[in-house]
Amino acid sequence: MILRLTLVLGLLASLPAAADAQQDKAAACAESAGIVMQAVEARKQGAAKSKARAALREQIGDPGAGDMLADWIWSLPEDQLTDEVGAAWEAQCLAQ
Repeated sequence: MILRLTLVLGLLASLPAAADAQQDKAAACAESAGIVMQAVEARKQGAAKSKARAALREQIGDPGAGDMLADWIWSLPEDQLTDEVGAAWEAQCLAQ
């Protein structure tokens, strides 16, 4: 599961951005963390995982990655559905 999430993280980190490589990476990581938090918020509001999967597939552009991300978010305990998910995602992205 962690390997698959790492692959998804790598995919999301490769989203296109602007000029400088470090700024590009920071922008891509912030964007991917935003996508993660949109899915977290959808789950908190009671959205069906199937709808979140469809949205993630479209946003990410990779059906497998969208499915894995939705599965991961829907596997988190409810008490962990906080802003910390996005912050941790972004920190891990920047560390790669």
